[in-house]
Amino acid sequence: MKPPPFVYCRPGDLAEALAVLAEHGDEARPLAGGQSLVPMLNHRLARPGVLVDIGAIEELQRMERRPSDWLIGATVTQRRVERHRVEGCELLRLAMPYIGHRQIRARGTIGGSIAHADPAAELPAVALTVDATMVAAGRDGERAIDASSFFAGPYMNSLEDGEVLSHVIFPVLPSTTRCSFKEFARRKGDFAVAGIAAAVDITDRAVSTARLTAFAIGSNPVRLTGAEEALAGRSLDAAALTDASEAAAAEVEPWDDIHGSPQYRRQLVAALLQRALQEVAP
Repeated sequence: MKPPPFVYCRPGDLAEALAVLAEHGDEARPLAGGQSLVPMLNHRLARPGVLVDIGAIEELQRMERRPSDWLIGATVTQRRVERHRVEGCELLRLAMPYIGHRQIRARGTIGGSIAHADPAAELPAVALTVDATMVAAGRDGERAIDASSFFAGPYMNSLEDGEVLSHVIFPVLPSTTRCSFKEFARRKGDFAVAGIAAAVDITDRAVSTARLTAFAIGSNPVRLTGAEEALAGRSLDAAALTDASEAAAAEVEPWDDIHGSPQYRRQLVAALLQRALQEVAP
């Protein structure tokens, strides 16, 4: 299928891109890697009259390690992050191979995936787990949005009209934090049926902080606060893993679709969480 007609713009800087978006309002959509938007155009799920290609904007391609975080521009490709040593952000590195296929990661961008807010996508789950900050740029300046507030529903985010996601800030995790990323898909490269992102801080062989997220089970990635509480202060023995997985299965509310029933997804969440915790156990 071919996309519906549109006007194509390729601004050279962010100010120009924001001006075009403001001029055309709801008719305009930013285009980054195109791995999500172009299929939507081809299937007539989106019909913007103006596409604003932000791929040539140099300031959106920054990737910088700072003292306490990584600043990653919205148009940095997933493959670039995958090949880079993202020291201190192990969960981000672990998630990359699960995103589609290598050819997709070579074009798909960090900001594009997060802004697209696909419930089955890996990067929103990583952002929520590590408490990443999304920075939105508009004609009135920048504003920071916590990951917990950014995802507003399936394919929905909290960006306002005329704003673009300019970069994402991923905190550098403590050296005592161990990470694991697990997902189940029908075939390699398919969208996940269920997945788990885990970052567990372990001190003296006991859990001091656990950050656990389930994704591909509902409209948004979900922090598993019940499972996190079940692990607090405990060693990752068989009893703790059982308690955490049971708490996770009880607190999620999976949707029902052709890929799996709610009960099936609850069982997947429990099993994947157990595997993730076994992997991070000292």
